[in-house]
Amino acid sequence: MQMRDDIRKALLPKLRDDFGFKPKAGATYLQKGKCPDCGNKEVYTHAESPWVLKCSRANNCRWEASVRDLYPEIFDTWSNRFKATPQNPNAAADAYLSDARGLNLMGMRGAYSQEYFRDEGRKIGSATVRFPLPGGSWWERIIDQPGRFDRKARFAYGKSYKGQAWHRPDVSMEDFANARSIWFAEGIFNAWALEQAGQRAASTMSSNNYPSEFLKQLRTHIAASDSPFRRPQIVFAFDVGPAGTKASRDYVEKAKDEGWDATAAQPMGEEESGKELDWNDLLGFDRLGESLRAEYLWNGQVLLAKTAQEKAYLIWEKHRWNSFHFTFGSRTYWCSIDISVVQEKIDEYRRGRTRELKEIDQEEEAKIRQEASREALAVEEIANCAFRVLYRQRDEATDETKFYLNISYPSSKRPSVKGDFTAAQLRKASNFEDRLFAFGGVWTGNAHQLTRILQQQTPDLPDVRPLGFTGYCRDAQAYVFGPIAVSNGRVYKPNENEFFQIGKQALKLGTSEKLLDIDYDADQLDVSWLPDLWTAYGAKGIVCLTFYFASLFAEQVRAEMKSFPFLEMHGLPGTGKTTLVEFLWKLLGRENYEGFDPAKATPAAMARNLGKVGNLPVVLIEGDRREEASHSKKFEWEELKTAYNGRTVRARGVKNGGMETFEPPFRGAIIIEQNEPVNASRAVLERIMSLGFDMSGWSPATKVAAEKLEQWPIEDISGFIVHAARREAEVMNRYRQAFAQYEDELLALPAIRTNRLAKTHGQLLAFLDAIRAIVPLSDEQQAETARFIVQMATDRQLAVNSEDPVVSLFWERFDYLEENEDPATTSGHINHHRKHEEGMIAIRLNEMESRCADKRLELPTHAELIRALKTSKARRFIEQGMVNSRNEGVSGVRCWIFHDPSRALSRKA
Repeated sequence: MQMRDDIRKALLPKLRDDFGFKPKAGATYLQKGKCPDCGNKEVYTHAESPWVLKCSRANNCRWEASVRDLYPEIFDTWSNRFKATPQNPNAAADAYLSDARGLNLMGMRGAYSQEYFRDEGRKIGSATVRFPLPGGSWWERIIDQPGRFDRKARFAYGKSYKGQAWHRPDVSMEDFANARSIWFAEGIFNAWALEQAGQRAASTMSSNNYPSEFLKQLRTHIAASDSPFRRPQIVFAFDVGPAGTKASRDYVEKAKDEGWDATAAQPMGEEESGKELDWNDLLGFDRLGESLRAEYLWNGQVLLAKTAQEKAYLIWEKHRWNSFHFTFGSRTYWCSIDISVVQEKIDEYRRGRTRELKEIDQEEEAKIRQEASREALAVEEIANCAFRVLYRQRDEATDETKFYLNISYPSSKRPSVKGDFTAAQLRKASNFEDRLFAFGGVWTGNAHQLTRILQQQTPDLPDVRPLGFTGYCRDAQAYVFGPIAVSNGRVYKPNENEFFQIGKQALKLGTSEKLLDIDYDADQLDVSWLPDLWTAYGAKGIVCLTFYFASLFAEQVRAEMKSFPFLEMHGLPGTGKTTLVEFLWKLLGRENYEGFDPAKATPAAMARNLGKVGNLPVVLIEGDRREEASHSKKFEWEELKTAYNGRTVRARGVKNGGMETFEPPFRGAIIIEQNEPVNASRAVLERIMSLGFDMSGWSPATKVAAEKLEQWPIEDISGFIVHAARREAEVMNRYRQAFAQYEDELLALPAIRTNRLAKTHGQLLAFLDAIRAIVPLSDEQQAETARFIVQMATDRQLAVNSEDPVVSLFWERFDYLEENEDPATTSGHINHHRKHEEGMIAIRLNEMESRCADKRLELPTHAELIRALKTSKARRFIEQGMVNSRNEGVSGVRCWIFHDPSRALSRKA
C-alpha cells in the first residue's frame, strides 16, 4: 500500500534516529536498522512505504512492528492535516482510512462520510468517519486524538442495528450466497480488512449482535435462487478476549441450530503471548493470506472445544508433541501420550488384516489411529487457575529482577489478578506453589512441568524498567507521574499490563506509593486562580509559582548548566506560607501535603524523601529547629550542597553480599520553608534564593483571596503539571533564550558581585518568561515580579557577605580576651594553635564560655554557637579536631579550628 508523502516525510527522520537506517538513493528497502529485541543490525522496511519494520533474523528473533504502533502521534490527528474541500469533503476520513488503517478505498466511495462529533460537556470535538448501517442506524469513529474522549466510537442514539450486518456496498447477496465461507467480524474495519485480503466478510458491529436478519435474508435469497442447496460456511471471527470468546461459542451453536455449517476463527491462539492483534492489524502485517487463514480457523476450533480432552486432542493432532500444557476454562492442564499404545492398536489392526488376507484400508487405519490417539491422551489438571508471564522487571540499581504474571480463575465472580514473582519463586516448584497460593491458586504439578511452561512463556518477554521515583527520568526523557506519562509532548496511558510503552522503552513506577493524583483534560487548562494568587501574595506568589513550574524541568537545566538553585521561603507563622505551598502542590497533583522536616527524619528517611521524585519539588519544612535531640544532629545544611549539582546526597548499601552502594542522583528541586532564614556557610547560602514573608500588605481582600486558593478543588487544577510537561520543548527554548540575557544583566549590576547569585536568579527570571507559555501573566505582573527577583538577588548578596550576629558577638568576645592576654606568657592563651602567626585559630569552646563567664561577658548559648560557628565568613571554619596546644603543660586538645587570612597579612606587614 502506497504511503502519502507527508506521512513518509514525518516518519523517515524518526526511523533514522531510532533504528539508525542510512537511506541510499534509489534503494528499494531501508536496511541494517538496529533491532530493539536482539540488538543486531537486521531491521528492514520498504523505503517508499515503510508501514512495517521486521528483523531479518526470522528464526531467532521474529521482531516486527507497525509504524502506527511505534509513532501513533503521526497517525493521531487528521482533520488539521487534511482539510475538507468542496471537491473532497471526506479528505480527513479518506486519509485516516488509507493511512491509519491501511484500507483500499476502491469501491468504497459513498459507503462512508466525514462528520463531526462535539462533546458539549468538555467543550472538545473531533472529525469522525461515519458509516450508515442497515436498519437506519449509523456508526462513527473519532479520528482526531481519540484518547481525549471516553469512547472512541459511537452509534446513532435511539436507532437499532439488532440482527443486521454491515458489508461493502459492492458486495451483493448473490456474492455472499456463492462464497465458500462468510467471516463475521466485530468491527467494520476488520470486516473491510478481511474482504481486502480476499475473504468474504461482514461486520456485526458488536459481539453482542447476532446477525439474525442478515442470515434470514441470505437464506431467503438462496432458497429463491437457481441453486437452493448452497450453504456457505458461517465463521464467527470475533476479537480476542472474554466477550469475543463467549459470543463465538454461543453464536456457533445458534447458527448450527438454524441449519448452518458454522465454526469460529481467532486472530491469535489462546496460548499465544504478545500484543492482541485484530484482522485490521494482521492486514498491515500482511498476515491475512489464505494459508494463514487456515491457521486462524484452527484457533477457532480450539476455542470451540467443549472439553479439556477435546482441546488436548486438537493440539496434539497439529503439533504431535509427546507432552504439553494447555489451559481450558481458566484451569491449567498437562497432557501426555503413550505412543506405544497407539502403535499397538495399529499393529493389531494390521495383523488382523493379514490373517484375513485383506489389504490394509488406509482410511480405516487412519480412523483407528485417531481413536487410539484420543484414548492414549492422558490429561490431568495441574493448577486450578491459568497463569501467564507478562513481562520481566529488572532494576539495575538494586540488582533485582521480578516477573509479573496474570492469574485468572474459573469463577466469573473472581476477577483475574496480576502479581510479581521472583526468579527463585518461578524456578522451584515448591516456591512457586507457595507464591501462587498467596493469590488463591493451587499448583499440583511438578518441577518438570513448571519448567516446560516457563520455557514457552518467557523467551520473548518485554523488559520493563521500574523507576524508583515519581517524575522525570533523564535517560528515558519521559515523565512518569503514576497513572499518566508524558514524553516529547505526548501523553501516555498504561497498557493492559500496567506499564508505559514509550517508543522502544517500557517503563513503570517501581514503587506502590501514589504521590500524585492527576485529573488531566487535554483541551482545558484552568488558570482562573491567577487573580487570586496575585491578590493574596503579589510578586512573591508568582516567584513561588515560577519555582514550582521550574522544578518540572530541573533535570533538563542541570544537564545543560550543571546546577539548579534552591528556594527559601521564611517568615513568622501566620504569614501564609503553608497556604501557598499547599495550593502550589495541588497544581502538581498532590493534596494535603506541605513537606517534611529533615530534623525529625532518620538518615534513611531523609535519603528516601530526597530520592523519591524527579523534576518535582522536595519541600523541607522547619529544618532549622534548635532542639538538641539526638536525631536533629543528623541533618546539616551543608549536606545539600551536592543536590545543587544533581549529585547524590546520601548513599546506602546494597544487600547483595558485596561492597556495592546505591548512590542515586538528586533529581528534584529543593524548597526550604521555615520561620527563620537558613544560617549556613557561604557556599550553601549562595545556592539559595531567599524569599521573606511577613504581614505587610495584608488586608481583607488578601484574606479572601488566600481562602479561595485554600479551597480550590484539586481535580480542577491538577492537570497543570501535564500541560507543563507536554510543553517541555517550548519551555526550554524560551528558557535558553532568556537566561543568557538575564545573567548578563544581573552581573552588570554593581550590587551583584557573585557569579553564582547571578546564575541562580537569572535562571528564575528565565523561567518567569517561560511560564507564560501556559500561565497568562500580564506584562505588569511579569515586570513587577522581575523587579522583585532582582531585589532578591541584591539582598542575597548582602546576606552572603554579612556575618551572623551570633558569630560576630563570639569573635568580639574572642578578640577582647586575646587582647588582654600577656604576650610574654607561655600558657593561658585562648588561641591554642601553634601557627597562630599564620592566621590559624584553635578554640576550646567550653574554655571560651568559662572565661566569658568569669569576666561577666555575655555570650550566646552553647547550642547557638554550635549552630552558627560553622557559617563564620571572615574567619573561615575549617574543622573540629585535635591540636597540639601552644600553651605550656597542655598537649593535645580538641578545638574548633578557623583560619583568618587577615592575621597572617598583618604579621607580614
